Amino acid sequence: MQWSDTEGLIERGTSEGGYDVVAVAFHTDPRGTAYEKLIDELIEKTDRFLLVDRGRYDDDQVPGVSRVLERLKPYLIESCTMEEMMMQSGAMYSEGIYYIYRCTPESGRILKEEANRFHDWLYPSLPDDLCFLNEDGSDYFFSVVHEDIYGMKITQEEAIELMERIPGLFFKLERHREFERYLDDSIRHQTDVLQISSYHLTEIPERIRELTHVKKLEIFEQGIFRLPPALFELKTLEELEIMTADLEGIPKGISQLKQLQRLTIYCGSSYHVVPGWRPKPKSKLCFDSLPEEIGELTELVSLNISYSGIRELPPELEKLEKLRYLGVTNSLIGETPEFVSRMTWLQHVDLSCT
Repeated sequence: MQWSDTEGLIERGTSEGGYDVVAVAFHTDPRGTAYEKLIDELIEKTDRFLLVDRGRYDDDQVPGVSRVLERLKPYLIESCTMEEMMMQSGAMYSEGIYYIYRCTPESGRILKEEANRFHDWLYPSLPDDLCFLNEDGSDYFFSVVHEDIYGMKITQEEAIELMERIPGLFFKLERHREFERYLDDSIRHQTDVLQISSYHLTEIPERIRELTHVKKLEIFEQGIFRLPPALFELKTLEELEIMTADLEGIPKGISQLKQLQRLTIYCGSSYHVVPGWRPKPKSKLCFDSLPEEIGELTELVSLNISYSGIRELPPELEKLEKLRYLGVTNSLIGETPEFVSRMTWLQHVDLSCT
């Protein structure tokens, strides 16, 4: 199957190359109680679901796949090759054996026992891409897990009704073009992934501290200059990416993000380039240093900073024994600090000035 995500709608490519809007997408896949309740909903509303065995390993190498397929045997309707699926539907499918099962309370219970969220249905840990099918074989709920794409063939109104009934279902809605409504729903459904982009913000709201389960935060707002204290109260944060025109700096409060694994900052960024706009010269950027507290991010695996006025790196970076990628590019660093050569655990270092 071939999918693309456009303005909160999912499109599916047909074998003729056309695209038909078929679903409302999720911002992130339902997990925990929301996953269980949605499984119950899907079992009740559809009569079949589908899982894929990619067949890239022997059975003893993929015990999770083998276990699930064995447990679901009593509910098996049919299995099809990639070619058979393409002939039946006219859509594009990737390599694998496609198993189609009956929806029953018992088969639904197995799906709930074997996974905690839809992203868990990822080969080779488990069979791939759990989907629920309409009577005509079209998708009612689908997932393309390795691309983090999830959606349902429902209207915006039906999506809103589901969100009201099941906290944790965070659909991409037209109303999310308004930032306050987007943030309201993000907090209500306690999303673990938040992408803030093109809202023309000049500050990050203090309410962001209410996202107590967020693990990945991406901010692309060229007007953001200051990172507020509330940002560093996100104790569960594992990935932080910021793209902006310039940054006041990284506050010492960064040390509070004890779970942070990836930190990415791009200055000189713009999503809305007006005629004549140019990024500031690096020598005039306010973002010209890293705080020594960055050495307290003991879980950090990747530090990636591009286009800054940074001239030197804090020696506290040497404390980061889990760091594997160090990239501070397009900066004003003249030469590689001596302590970097002692960080033998690094797998990639890029301190180029361009």
